[in-house]
Amino acid sequence: MKIECDIKPNRLFAPQLVGLVSSMGKNGKPNVATLAWITSVSAEPPLISIALGRSRYTHECISHSREFVVNLPTMELLKEVQLAGSISGREGDKFEKCGLTPSASIALKTPCVKECAAHIECKVVDTKEAGDHTLFIGKVVATTCELEAVRDGVLDVSRIKPVLHLGGTFFTTAGEVVDARNI
Repeated sequence: MKIECDIKPNRLFAPQLVGLVSSMGKNGKPNVATLAWITSVSAEPPLISIALGRSRYTHECISHSREFVVNLPTMELLKEVQLAGSISGREGDKFEKCGLTPSASIALKTPCVKECAAHIECKVVDTKEAGDHTLFIGKVVATTCELEAVRDGVLDVSRIKPVLHLGGTFFTTAGEVVDARNI
């Protein structure tokens, strides 16, 4: 039997892969924020979309610099992920407060997060207003990852344990990898 759910619709499509999105402030200082509203929107050219509330400091940073890096944290970084999503970069250095290390990117001025398993560097090619958020569509200009993060051309979730957001302060991770051709 189905009943009407008392849950936010966006939380029914959980868990969602979490990224630590790094950006650069007008002052030239790097910023990092936790984000789960991230999705690929094109394979060719490779485009990634992130949704940010317009009041967020990260929105301001990306609007100014027109670039961002989506960094893939593992469950080992859950404390840092939660903290980065709980404080604002307007009030100081979030990399320092979260115990994370900015590391040079390949193609951008915006640094990546050294402790993360993978990094997708993007230059903003378009923005769309969507309710209380802005969609920043970024063209992927470089990707890097730890050697053990990928196996057989896919993310090895059983090995690296990416952070998945359920809503609020609830998180989980992925388990086994199943090849549907073998079912």
